[in-house]
Amino acid sequence: MSLFRDMKCGCGIPVARRTSWTHKNHRRKFVACIFYNAEIGQSDCNTFEWLDDDIFDWQRDVINVLIAEKHILATDNSILNQGLCFLNTRTKG
Repeated sequence: MSLFRDMKCGCGIPVARRTSWTHKNHRRKFVACIFYNAEIGQSDCNTFEWLDDDIFDWQRDVINVLIAEKHILATDNSILNQGLCFLNTRTKG
């Protein structure tokens, strides 16, 4: 990380250290131009470098399954909490 503190992009501006939240590169760290557009994956100066090693496909699949299961559990939890609140208000009334 300290190696990138003084690194400048093609624009002459210090690079920004960021985290990817895409399905393909979830939580991978990288440095890029501060004008890097994450939605289209580019900036005008093309300064971009991963800070970590790529993971294997099976590791990516496991991470994505776990994230999906977490969302399912959160939804189930929310539904159960709403049902519990409904039952509590019904028994009090």
